[in-house]
Amino acid sequence: MVAGHGNFAETPPKTRSERRREGTRRRLMRAAYEIIAERGLEGLVIQEITQFADVGYGSFYNHFPSKEAIVEAVTEAALQRILDLHGEVGEIWPGSLESFAMGMRVSLNECKRDRMWGWFLVRSVLSGGQAFHRGAAAQLKRSLEDGVAAGCFKCDDLDMARHIIGGLLLLGTINLVSSDMPEDYENRLVETALKSLSVPADKIKSVIAKPLPKLDLPPFLESADDA
Repeated sequence: MVAGHGNFAETPPKTRSERRREGTRRRLMRAAYEIIAERGLEGLVIQEITQFADVGYGSFYNHFPSKEAIVEAVTEAALQRILDLHGEVGEIWPGSLESFAMGMRVSLNECKRDRMWGWFLVRSVLSGGQAFHRGAAAQLKRSLEDGVAAGCFKCDDLDMARHIIGGLLLLGTINLVSSDMPEDYENRLVETALKSLSVPADKIKSVIAKPLPKLDLPPFLESADDA
């Protein structure tokens, strides 16, 4: 052990072969992500993914055993990105109301800023991506439960509240990625969601007035060039 460096050994640098392998896997996942964003899960085939990624067909199986496996990998990465986004928001605004409202605002703004990401979310849900739908629904339900427990929301039926808020987010995302909406569109949508949870008007006005944070999240599945 080196004095002053704790008990942790330094991680050895990755070899060129390891970096290349990781890069190929990322390209395959990015290709699947862009295809899903463009048209959903229908008709997704391995050959198209490999062609899109400029990877040999046989090489696909060095990284994923099946089409379902790569869809699962992309879905898990997307869900983790959503958790990371809400985690950063929660660190800035730890209160349940602020965290929930700002999380909605940031999520919608991210879809408007990166329309491929927005289309991926929409088409993952609409084309029957059950794993993604369940994961996103579970995250939303936890946020609602936290708000009820903290006394920020009044809600007699959490499942129905989740359906209402989830529906607003889905419709709002579709509108944001498919057309140019008014500047205040996201805020009006969040205001509607908070009203459905019986949040007082003055508190809604206060949280809507807060500026959006600048989060340090890179574009989905983007990384340095392989070398």
